[in-house]
Amino acid sequence: MRLLTLYDNRAKGAFKAGWGFSCLVELGDRRILFDTGADAATLSHNARLLGVDREGIEACFISHNHHDHTGGLSWLTEKTKIFYPGKYDNSIEGFETITFPRPIMEQTLIVKPAKVMLVGCSHPGIAMMAEEAYKRYGRLKLIIGGFHLLHKTSREVEEIAKKLSNLTERIAPTHCTGDKAIQIIAKTFGDRFIENYAGKVIEV
Repeated sequence: MRLLTLYDNRAKGAFKAGWGFSCLVELGDRRILFDTGADAATLSHNARLLGVDREGIEACFISHNHHDHTGGLSWLTEKTKIFYPGKYDNSIEGFETITFPRPIMEQTLIVKPAKVMLVGCSHPGIAMMAEEAYKRYGRLKLIIGGFHLLHKTSREVEEIAKKLSNLTERIAPTHCTGDKAIQIIAKTFGDRFIENYAGKVIEV
């Protein structure tokens, strides 16, 4: 299985950055997109550099209805099924969602065979969301996405990082996590931390 970050605040090389998040899941011959970033042009540019053909994307899961996660939807073809929070019908084998209703409706995507959790902004709270996934699936292999820790104190982030360390083997925070929070999480996880950015490919 591979995870390809197509859209993020940070980018390297010829990849373009933008405020938002999008990650493509490659599981066997399945191609599933999670979020679309804030604009189709940046998403298309980065996808092209990674050799991603939008024709092959079977479905797209939207974490929550904010523009930095839905702005690139126009890049997808009409063949791609779109699943908004609370609307998933379990029609795609190997994938499940957990939907959290507050403070806004947001869903996380679980890749069951690989025990990977993808999150968009984690508005309900990344620790609580990870704990719910842990209850259902056991210790996760990886959590990737935005953790929304920009306004947390260093002490609060340290506590969250310690909790997450017990719930997942590896971690790849990005987007709205915040640079300071990412540094704290990296210190807590050590060699289990994965730096993430647009253009990054993670093998699971």
